[in-house]
Amino acid sequence: MKPSTLTYGVDDIPPLSALATLGLQQLLMGAAGWVMMATALAAFSTSAGDTQSILRMSMIVTGLGAILQANRRGPIGSGYLCPPIVAPAFFSTAIFAGGGYGLPTLFGMTTVAGAMEVALARLLPRIRVLFPPEVIGVVMTMVGVAVMPAGFPRLLADPATLSAGADQASNVAVGLVTLATMIGCTAWGRGLVKLFPLLIGICAGVAAALALGCIPPSAVQSVVDQPWFSWPHRAVSSIAFEWSLLLPFTVACMATSLKNIGDLTLCQKINDSDWKRTDMASVSRGATAQGIGNIVAGLLGTVSHNTSSSNIGLAIASGATSRSIAYSFGLLMVFCAFLPKVATTITALPPPITGAAVVYCCCFMMLAGIQLLTSRLLDTRRILMAGCALAFGLSAGLMPHLYVNAPHVLRPILHSPVSLSAIVALVMNYVMQLGNTRRTRLTLAAGTDNYAAIRDGLLQFGASVAARKETITVATESLHHVMESLATGLTTGDISVDIAFDEYNLDLDVSYAGQAIELVKTRPDRDTLLNDPTGIAKLSGWLLGQRAERVRVRTDGDRCHLLLRLAN
Repeated sequence: MKPSTLTYGVDDIPPLSALATLGLQQLLMGAAGWVMMATALAAFSTSAGDTQSILRMSMIVTGLGAILQANRRGPIGSGYLCPPIVAPAFFSTAIFAGGGYGLPTLFGMTTVAGAMEVALARLLPRIRVLFPPEVIGVVMTMVGVAVMPAGFPRLLADPATLSAGADQASNVAVGLVTLATMIGCTAWGRGLVKLFPLLIGICAGVAAALALGCIPPSAVQSVVDQPWFSWPHRAVSSIAFEWSLLLPFTVACMATSLKNIGDLTLCQKINDSDWKRTDMASVSRGATAQGIGNIVAGLLGTVSHNTSSSNIGLAIASGATSRSIAYSFGLLMVFCAFLPKVATTITALPPPITGAAVVYCCCFMMLAGIQLLTSRLLDTRRILMAGCALAFGLSAGLMPHLYVNAPHVLRPILHSPVSLSAIVALVMNYVMQLGNTRRTRLTLAAGTDNYAAIRDGLLQFGASVAARKETITVATESLHHVMESLATGLTTGDISVDIAFDEYNLDLDVSYAGQAIELVKTRPDRDTLLNDPTGIAKLSGWLLGQRAERVRVRTDGDRCHLLLRLAN
């Protein structure tokens, strides 16, 4: 792994003061998740006391999950800063289970879902072919898009998000001040200002809310009435299982697992400047940690969690992705579970402030997904796959009424833009590969300018297999060097180039009748290039060794074969 240009990369350890502040900033980012969880619980009339208990247990699960995820030793943990948050993909199943069967059944099925996640996580390295970068890029893009509906109504002070009698214009001003401060810190800030954009933005938003009277007295009173310390407890003391709910929870489990793959892939990408493809072994360990976290969630009496895209977006924006922050965040989160006043203060933040934080982080998530999607050459099939997946995902977010009559078992997918786009991308990616070849042949004429034919042939093949753009560029230049060498008189007949691709490597087999190309280990000097007739061929032979992972020459009867392997 090559180090990235982050302020604090995954292996860096920030100073203690910065570590605590970065952990607090990540904690505040989770406030929007708690608001969404409270909204989901209210859908089946959970009492305020039960909601508070479930929230505090969620804080414990979130803290422990972040610490477990940051572990890089053994079979559990990806080794990245990738905190969990309440899983939106489980909201519909949670509402159905909690409303129809009660909290004990909700917690019991959450435990079962966690066990299924662990089982699926162990299979991920064996089925990595189902998750190429273009599919993961679609999922990551839709993750950012899907959270926008939770952010913009709060940012722009939708009356439904405000308390009765609140002034909408003042609340819009608070949201815009918060967002503008975060953007300013990121774009023009230096040092600590650039490191803590969200924390500074929230402070600016609270100051603006106090000045404009946007924090209602009831919110302040709710904080004052809470004790400083109390032991968290389960909302109910028992758990139950309802096997008729197994299928919908399985579907929701698969949907959240796809999102986890996208989030953990993004963690790998931002921490490695030489990233090429998803490390499924690391993803598997991370998904295992997340599954164990959901088992604990069910046993403690709270709802399912999955990796938080917003927190990852915050890490990208601040440039602080150190795994040490996960330990700071985790300890702070568990500590806050014992402080009702702190938890109430966070959840009482004005909606425009939490909305600004969500919108700010989602911008980074969407563009990171698009960047990953466009890092590969895409042919018509893959463009259709990505376009259809994004279109169906957007339909679930923009026109949810289209799916209101869907069977209960499908609602976890159809009501979630991320889940629907992920399923469509997976199915279409598999279908589009039917009849597609990962081998092709170019036939070139010696002694002529073949650059255009080489470039066009490799671009067309690279798009059909979604090769990296950099790989095709290097292959084009390398093959052009080969043709220049052969044009010095090594052959006069046609030249065949067999091309094969296997996701990890691009292999070129250049076959011709004539003399073998001389591969030299040292760069030819100026005199050799000017005076030796074979100087150009020697230079090309040296350049091939610099660009390719492996170069070798073999003969087969009267034909020579130059074999090039380029890492993808």
